[in-house]
Amino acid sequence: MSTGTRLRLGSTTQRRTRRWLSLALSVGVSGGVLGGAPTDAGASTRGIQSTSPPSVKPCAPPATATAAELDSTTGITARSVTVGNVSIESGPIPGLFAGAPVGVRAYFASVNARGGVYGRKLELAAHDDGFNGQQNKIETTEAVANDFALVGSFSLFDSSGCPVLAAAPAVSDVSVTLDPRTNALPNVFSVDPAYVGWPTGPFLYFKQHYPNATRHVAGLAGNVTTAIQHWLGIKAVMEHLGYKIVYSEYTNSLQTDFTQEIVNMRQAGVQMIDITAEPVTDDALLIQDMNQQNWHPMLITSGGPIYDNEFVRLSGGPLAVANATTDGVWLDTGLSLYLGQDARYIPAVRTFNRWVQVVSPGYDTDLYALLGWSSAQLFVQALRSAGPDPTRGKVLAALDKVTAFNGSGLFATVNPAGKVPATCYILAEVVKGQFVRVADPPGDGFRCNGTYYYARNAG
Repeated sequence: MSTGTRLRLGSTTQRRTRRWLSLALSVGVSGGVLGGAPTDAGASTRGIQSTSPPSVKPCAPPATATAAELDSTTGITARSVTVGNVSIESGPIPGLFAGAPVGVRAYFASVNARGGVYGRKLELAAHDDGFNGQQNKIETTEAVANDFALVGSFSLFDSSGCPVLAAAPAVSDVSVTLDPRTNALPNVFSVDPAYVGWPTGPFLYFKQHYPNATRHVAGLAGNVTTAIQHWLGIKAVMEHLGYKIVYSEYTNSLQTDFTQEIVNMRQAGVQMIDITAEPVTDDALLIQDMNQQNWHPMLITSGGPIYDNEFVRLSGGPLAVANATTDGVWLDTGLSLYLGQDARYIPAVRTFNRWVQVVSPGYDTDLYALLGWSSAQLFVQALRSAGPDPTRGKVLAALDKVTAFNGSGLFATVNPAGKVPATCYILAEVVKGQFVRVADPPGDGFRCNGTYYYARNAG
């Protein structure tokens, strides 16, 4: 690719994909993102540094489970356990979160290959909400009525199904939600509890190693609620630690050129840019434009979306032309390098990727498959704990006891029962077009300095 040539990301189909993916940013285990209305990019955000999450009201007052509901064995036979999954699989972008049920099926297949759970095979009933809130409510209602539990769901519209779950308190929902009010339900158990905030550890590291950069910070976010909340959580942490934000901008979901933003950041003296709240395609275009403008700030950080098999290629390749490189871009996340880089040290990385290919050959492994896999693992752990004669109530009680879970090392430890997100994290840097861990503990463990900072007035 010659100087001045851009990857063609601006076709109609690709622009639509980018627009919807702006809503569906990689949540990672580093922080929750949804809730509230858009807030001005320059607004000050405050919060609380704590090991205990703030109180959040659920979408509706949870009902009290009856004895009959707790004793229910709906979805269970002598030979099988059937659970439901409500995810976006069709709609404006077909297959948007198809990875979620793929991940659940992959984990179930790995368990079934070893005989299942107490001789019962695990089965998944997929419910597609078609990118529609009303349909999500319908599908959630059907799953509650016919399936033993919900496992590994992922949708931008799960808040529509929240009242259904509130009215069915004996039904466990072991899924990642982007909605804090759904997360607040006592029968919801997430491997990534949803809050607006971020661990302090990564930003303590950057402040120590790049002190000048942290006094001249910019943040870019897609102009949708999900992305805005993500940025405001990060911004709150930065300001709490003494970072100075000199430029913030909410970008258009259909934007294909970032030249003006680069001019503005250059004039503001920006030395650090956080691009966590932009989708990977926008991040790649930003990198291209920065290279074309020959502008290279001291530090570029992302909390998740850039960890994608396509990031380096879409950005122009590791060394496509002089200075056209992603090298030096930093990743901070509560996830392992699950696409394969950590397979040498974390056996679960290899196992996860192998079984995804078993159930869905050729599938390009993504975050949603990981979340589906990990949610399925948490559910199976509780199902085993419930014994050979499981009921909805027994599994619910078993989940209530899981206060530490890390998916066999696939991500930093969270507390599903207490709804406490991860504090630990890893750091990685793009080196010669590859994600490489930096300054992490031996054996590809997680860094656990700092705590979690919850934003209080982020919209």
